[in-house]
Amino acid sequence: MRWKDREALTRTVDDTRGLALVATLIVLAVMGLVIAGAVRSALSSLRSSGLDYHDARAFYAAEAGGELALSQLLVALGDGHLDDDELLAISPPNLEGFSYDSFAVERKGDVLVETITDGPYNGLYALTQKLDIYSLVEDANGTVAGVVLRSKAQAIPIFQFGVFFEEDLEATNGPPLEFVGRVHSNGNIYLSSGNAWYREPITTPNKIFHDRKDFHAVNNGVFINDAFGIENPLDFDSRTIPGAEAFKARSCTQFSCRVMTDAFGVDSLRLPLPQGMAAYELIRVKEDADGDSEREAKLAWLADTYVTVDLTDLQTKDAVCGGAGTPPGEVEGEIVISALEPVYPGAGWVTFRASHPSLTCDEFDNRATLAINSGEWTFNGGVNGCTFQAFLGDDVEELEIEITIEADGYAQLVNDIVGKSKWLFDANSLINLDLTPWPIVTIERTGGKEVPSQEDACNIFQWNWSAFYDARENELKDILEIDVSQLTGWVGGASEREARIIYVEFRMPADLTGGTQLLFDQIPDASIDPAVRMRNGTSLPNPMTMATEWPVYVIGNYNSVVKRPAALIGDGITIQSTAWQDIQNLPDIAGCEGNTSNGSPCASYLNWAGNWQERVAGETTINAAVLAGHWPTPCDHESAGCPGGNENFYGGGIENFPRFLERWRAGNSSVVFRYRGSLVSLFTSQKTTGTWNLSYYFPPRRDWSFDTDFRDPGKLPPGTPHVGNIVRTALREAF
Repeated sequence: MRWKDREALTRTVDDTRGLALVATLIVLAVMGLVIAGAVRSALSSLRSSGLDYHDARAFYAAEAGGELALSQLLVALGDGHLDDDELLAISPPNLEGFSYDSFAVERKGDVLVETITDGPYNGLYALTQKLDIYSLVEDANGTVAGVVLRSKAQAIPIFQFGVFFEEDLEATNGPPLEFVGRVHSNGNIYLSSGNAWYREPITTPNKIFHDRKDFHAVNNGVFINDAFGIENPLDFDSRTIPGAEAFKARSCTQFSCRVMTDAFGVDSLRLPLPQGMAAYELIRVKEDADGDSEREAKLAWLADTYVTVDLTDLQTKDAVCGGAGTPPGEVEGEIVISALEPVYPGAGWVTFRASHPSLTCDEFDNRATLAINSGEWTFNGGVNGCTFQAFLGDDVEELEIEITIEADGYAQLVNDIVGKSKWLFDANSLINLDLTPWPIVTIERTGGKEVPSQEDACNIFQWNWSAFYDARENELKDILEIDVSQLTGWVGGASEREARIIYVEFRMPADLTGGTQLLFDQIPDASIDPAVRMRNGTSLPNPMTMATEWPVYVIGNYNSVVKRPAALIGDGITIQSTAWQDIQNLPDIAGCEGNTSNGSPCASYLNWAGNWQERVAGETTINAAVLAGHWPTPCDHESAGCPGGNENFYGGGIENFPRFLERWRAGNSSVVFRYRGSLVSLFTSQKTTGTWNLSYYFPPRRDWSFDTDFRDPGKLPPGTPHVGNIVRTALREAF
């Protein structure tokens, strides 16, 4: 190589090395910028992630507040009502590190009547209150978030059902039964009849059986309408088609999916009661231990007319309803001494009154001298007012009362004055005195409503020992009779006298030990068996619900003229027709006088009861919702160990949910029992426990239907129980 060429090559290599250094420096600079940017980006992202984390936590805390409010609303709505105090009581959760600066539940608009279009209540209507829940939260770092959760509180009246049973529902009617109205049971449903027609959907979250429950009997006369009004026979059930999909397919083909069971995922409908409260408590008496939710649900607390029948401290009929006291047999002097209560041997403390035209009541003071002598009890001393009491024991033969006043003590008196009254207790003086043992009936009214006088109360609420014989219960019924015509006359259209919800409480003695012979002469069966009976109820004074935890009887037509919203609620409901007469269903009590004692019924009564025969009924109409207990068949004959059977085993079914005691047949024709209302049973009867059998009645021809008026909220009976439901409709952030 020439030197010249070598020099050029060396110069080229040196130039290349210089360019590499420059390039390396440039790359290092770029990399530095990239790394710096990445670090800045990472730091920025970290700061952003921290902000997102706090924002998210705050948002979820706000949402948690809204969800908790929903759960509290559901509890508050358990009785079907939401009042302002309940809304104010709804509180936020206690979450560490968060404070709820604003938390409230507000009504939006008025209560609306709204048809439910989905879920377990599809097709029913609800009284809907729209609500907005505001939940604004702040964490320890000052991050703020808020939500507005929109919801609906739905109060669903239970009397929208034609039939609603909490337990198993059985329908095995003999005479024809055509029923219009939705039928639902939270238990199983048993349908077996030769002539039954159901015009609206039948639902249960359990099973439906085309069979009896008490023994195997498949009668092929049950028809159910499809959606087009075409009646189709029920010829399959949850036993013959146990698979869910196959059952759904058959039901939808045959009944337009209107026979729905657990195969459809039907839900149980919640009872209209606070959480943890037994269904029977709905009809139980008021108790001091009842909390706010019980007081909002129990009919006893909702009643504007609370009637108490005290059977623990019996008085006399004259003492309770006799009006003026027994007049004295002998009188003397200017001071008039009169009894304010019945006077008779054994009356105990009796109140008397003294009067004189020149003296006020207060001027009968220690200036006057009072002397009382009943033989076994005496008093001598001053007077403290114009009223005073004297004691009459069982052995008193006469009572003498004398008051003496000296004129020197009174400017208006010229001469001394005196007054004497004497009561002689012989057969002649007691002949018109009714000493029959009688319960005291008291009436409490709420809302400032007027209380009837004692005379009016005794006309409206009439006590009747051993009024009639109930052959299903095998006992004589001692009844408080509510004479609706007397009540209507007293109300007279005055709003302050209306009785919209009447509740009757019976206070029962622990036993009859110490009962007098006068008492046992009234109860040949040697037991007190109280009940309420509605009489003369063709027309009601106003919309009215009658409730008690005891049996309820209705005699004759009820609410059949100018029909008003009405309900009958009790342990069990029994219908006595327009032809019912107590005297035909009552033994000769006079023959039992002196022959009944504690634990020993009158022998002639027992003989009479063993030969009792039902009487022919008369056509009768009842227009009222019925909420009562029923007596169920104990077990399914298909279950192992179930004895099965009929008489004294079958509960009676829906066809005997309103019970009967007569022969509803005249010659060859069935007598009609016409019913419009809603039949609801939420519990097993605890007091009307007599079993069904054919020995005490012959069934009526049943013209039964759901009262479509109940589809109008303005025509529901007073105090109608409601199912409570909360629906979440929307959630949005609040800024």
